[in-house]
Amino acid sequence: MPGLRDNFWVAEASDWRPPRRFRYVYTLADCVPESALREYVFRLLERAVEPGGRLIVGSYGSRSRHEPRLEIAALLEDYGLDPMGRATGGDPPIAAFAWVDR
Repeated sequence: MPGLRDNFWVAEASDWRPPRRFRYVYTLADCVPESALREYVFRLLERAVEPGGRLIVGSYGSRSRHEPRLEIAALLEDYGLDPMGRATGGDPPIAAFAWVDR
């Protein structure tokens, strides 16, 4: 949509330094090694999410590789964060989402 282009970015975010911070940032946890996910989440909160903004983290797992989705809300809590909400998608549920505010 014209006029909205500056609001959408797609990036390989493992070490991305965005040109600005955003109100809403979505990331797919399945693309990050679980051993690096904690550091990655905190880096996004620091670099990409504006004060008062929201980081939304999702996981789908993989049906073809028989990998379950990550329990995102529980992981965020393990990192010492307080998820403001959570949701699942699919029937049966195949996706998990949780979000934290900065």
